[in-house]
Amino acid sequence: MAETAKKEIPDKPSIVVCGDTFDIPADKDLTVGPGLVFRNNAVTCTKPGVIKSNDKSVWIDRNNRRYVPVLEERVIGIIIGRVMDEYRIDIGGAHVAMMSSIAFEGATQRNKPELKPGNVVYARVIAANKDVEPELACVNKKGKANGLQVLEGGHIVQCSLGLCRKLRQHKSPLTLPLLNHFKSFELCVGLNGRVWVRADTNKHTVAISIYLKQCEYLSVADAVMTLRQTVKALG
Repeated sequence: MAETAKKEIPDKPSIVVCGDTFDIPADKDLTVGPGLVFRNNAVTCTKPGVIKSNDKSVWIDRNNRRYVPVLEERVIGIIIGRVMDEYRIDIGGAHVAMMSSIAFEGATQRNKPELKPGNVVYARVIAANKDVEPELACVNKKGKANGLQVLEGGHIVQCSLGLCRKLRQHKSPLTLPLLNHFKSFELCVGLNGRVWVRADTNKHTVAISIYLKQCEYLSVADAVMTLRQTVKALG
């Protein structure tokens, strides 16, 4: 069987199909994201969609209905139970994720957070295999929290996986309008299709949540117009 011809990773987003193969330059250390598999210094598409890349990673952008855990991705999970010293966490995937009760910065068996069902965590995927349950941790590779934490209060907005990736981009055009309309708010984006929002007032939290949902179907300009109308209506 003849090998599929290899091409260079496109500079611009391009439509791909299963089996398309792209060379990874020797001078680049890229993280391979969802929809791709790494073999012999090249990546092969395992799912159709739009291939995108930046200086650090390459991935297939597609609106999956269900999240598939990928190593090192940041996700927002909801505690649903506990088994011995591990928490069971819903991350919107096919399987429940597990996280050690001491997977927090500075945590020990005697000094660790006591989480209950319903608590929300922003965590890192440290193990992702289709044959076992995914594992999470609220620390980076150096054992530091670096923003990974238990999320208090706020509101979770369910978004498409594609929108979450857009929100995670550096200086995303979707988040800039929020900086112009609100003095104080927090936004935490999980790549599993969840965005956690907390603003200085409940009205502002609602307005931001509505804006994010509108971004799924409207252009940025139309979504901003809706945001202005929402803020005005809520007072």
